[in-house]
Amino acid sequence: MKSAFEKFAIDTEISAELATVLDTVSHRRLDTVVVDWDGALNPTRVLRATRSSSWNSKAIILAMVNTSPEMHAALRAGANFLIHKPSDLPSVTRCLRAAYGTKLQERRRAARCPVDIPVVARFSELGRIEARISDISAGGLALQCKRRLDIDLQVSVNFLLPASNTLIHVAGKVVNADQKGRAGIRFSFIPQSERESLENWLTIQLARLEECELPACSAENPVQ
Repeated sequence: MKSAFEKFAIDTEISAELATVLDTVSHRRLDTVVVDWDGALNPTRVLRATRSSSWNSKAIILAMVNTSPEMHAALRAGANFLIHKPSDLPSVTRCLRAAYGTKLQERRRAARCPVDIPVVARFSELGRIEARISDISAGGLALQCKRRLDIDLQVSVNFLLPASNTLIHVAGKVVNADQKGRAGIRFSFIPQSERESLENWLTIQLARLEECELPACSAENPVQ
């Protein structure tokens, strides 16, 4: 494992103390958690703590297992990938590459791309309001209006993607808002072809996430 991590310049922290591990997965953001499935170290508790953490509920978890019962226990507890012991460098490398491919897909879905797009938003109770879109993700957008918006307001917005002739029609609702007219909109409907166009556009805008085959973790987001 150490050789595989070094090959891809991944910073790691190693701990065999259960209390330390539980504190780390519960209170620090991690890109990936690797658990050696040794029943004496209570690995199930580590995985459940990771999945229960607001920081790491979507972290990639790799479990190193020996037997079929361990394999099934790890998957039930929330592991994404299994590494069978004993392992060699090629098999671990393949597993890490697959894990980080999954992580990049998750980042693309969650990442917000900053934009500045003037729009006329149509609200269910307020009518037409001029606004600006300040960022977009695959699942929603941030809207800046000249008036405060209420949570749960239904809204529809049409906009052109920057540097594109693609017109996007979305419907959604306000899921968060502040006193300054800033609001987060979660999409409830986009035509399928337009959803695909939006996701393709976002992929291009966020292509820097895929410049490296396997990105190095930063000091703030180490692998545990």
